[in-house]
Amino acid sequence: MYKNALEATEQSLRMQALGITVTLNSFIQNLSIQQLKIEGKSIMSEMLLDDRWEGIAFLALYDEKGEVILHSNPLLIGKKTDDIADILTYSSPYYHKIILGTGEEVFVSDTKIKKSGSPYILRVALHTYPAELLLRTTRTHLIFIFLSALLIVFFGIFALLIMHKIEKMQIKMKELENLSILSKVLAHEIRNPLGSIKGFTQYLLKKTEDKSIKDYLNVILKESLRLERLSNELSSYANPHKNLKIDEFNLKELIEETLLPFIEQNDLIIERDLENLKVKTDRDKLKQILTNIIQNAVDAVGSSNQKRITIKARKISGKIKIEIADTGIGMSEETLKRATEAFFTTKPRGTGLGLAIVSKLCESLRIGLKISSKTEEGTKVCLTMPESL
Repeated sequence: MYKNALEATEQSLRMQALGITVTLNSFIQNLSIQQLKIEGKSIMSEMLLDDRWEGIAFLALYDEKGEVILHSNPLLIGKKTDDIADILTYSSPYYHKIILGTGEEVFVSDTKIKKSGSPYILRVALHTYPAELLLRTTRTHLIFIFLSALLIVFFGIFALLIMHKIEKMQIKMKELENLSILSKVLAHEIRNPLGSIKGFTQYLLKKTEDKSIKDYLNVILKESLRLERLSNELSSYANPHKNLKIDEFNLKELIEETLLPFIEQNDLIIERDLENLKVKTDRDKLKQILTNIIQNAVDAVGSSNQKRITIKARKISGKIKIEIADTGIGMSEETLKRATEAFFTTKPRGTGLGLAIVSKLCESLRIGLKISSKTEEGTKVCLTMPESL
């Protein structure tokens, strides 16, 4: 399109120059050289002022020696130019561009004419800015079309990506919904027979004195308790909003209470920096969140040289912020991305529900959850919660 516009403007300048050349040549042929020198000045001035010849930069007639016989600028008549001898050898009309003394570039048409048997060059110089304006308009139009097309493509791709993301979210939500239903069913179906197994095992442990039988019964009881814990976790995951009980309590006391089962573990250092804060939320569910996070931290530092867990609780900008950091093995980027995914675990005997339950309960209690971790550098879990739910 731009190439066509360029060719069209060039052709337009040529046609304009040709029309002026024909008119001016007719005028020149009807007068002698002496008459031209006398009357030519006024004729050329009239042509420059005529609206029909808008765009003329200058008009000139040169003899074969390059002397200016006629010029729209009378001051240049009688002067000489050096390029006429060469132009006489070119095909006519000869189109080219020159730079004026003002620095402006003009389009020039040089046509060979005969006058009284002698060769002359009739030069018509035209301003190019009308054509350049058309070209600029065309260029702007092309840029606009290009940018519009680019935006259409961009928004098309963006829309496709959004649609793809929405589809993935819908699939994920459906999977989570099915998973939640499955968890409810499993939790319910496991509890009933598990209660019987656990009850009869405890009864038989009291009745028998045979050590070998007691050993087997203890294994059954231990595994029953593990299944009971799994059942409770499934229930928590499937029903994070169930039986919310909002109370006001002391956060520092809750954290200390949560830490009690972990404090006496060998070589484990637990550092606390706890402000005396009051919060209003579900105490049991918050304790479950803290228990799961601390248990993960304890598991992570198990093989570390320095088994240290740091817990901070403070009020910042009207929000309660709890940080639990460990010096454990940390997580890779891939593991960190899937850390809160249900049933994903890197532990040999883990259920993969700990952080999944934490994420669900945090959502239920409007608690912000952020986990940062690096391999061999440890993990930090930040909980941000309002003072009152």
